[in-house]
Amino acid sequence: MDEGSYLGRILIIDDEKENTNIIKDILEDVNYHAVIASSASEAKTIIIGNEFDLVLMDVWMPGQDGMSLLEEWISVGYDTPIVMMSGHAETSDVVRALKLGAVDFLQKPLHDLLPIIRNLLTRQAPVDSNQEVSGIDFSLKLKEARNIFEKQYLLHHLALHDNNIAVVAEKAGLERTTLYRKLKDLGIDKK
Repeated sequence: MDEGSYLGRILIIDDEKENTNIIKDILEDVNYHAVIASSASEAKTIIIGNEFDLVLMDVWMPGQDGMSLLEEWISVGYDTPIVMMSGHAETSDVVRALKLGAVDFLQKPLHDLLPIIRNLLTRQAPVDSNQEVSGIDFSLKLKEARNIFEKQYLLHHLALHDNNIAVVAEKAGLERTTLYRKLKDLGIDKK
């Protein structure tokens, strides 16, 4: 298949062969190009001379783990979006990964992977600093405009994370009780 006809190029870094093969098959079935690395050292070799639109990386791997590879790549300016994955992550792992520069953190086994990938790849377009925020009438008072933005922001993250309040609170940098209050104030049903 012609390289330009893929929806995106994705590097999967995970030592669990069965898991990576399933992810690769799912992605390739809908026309993504997926490349597998079973270790950090293999991934480092693969990225030389190859460009990817997204990296899916497991936290726990033999040798160099995913967190230290994430930290290493971010520190040298590797700007491909990186999503961390784990089957047994603590909240502290999620927070650390996001603070280090991961764009998301997924729990394994991965469910509804394609909508998540599609969302991550479509939101990667560079943002022009002069670009207007869509859907906001700039003639509104600041509080009204902020409420519109916050509602869109929270609805986006609730949908992306299956209404997981703990994850959305972490993403938004809010205490859970503050998030619940904000959802109520904005009229968002949090089923």
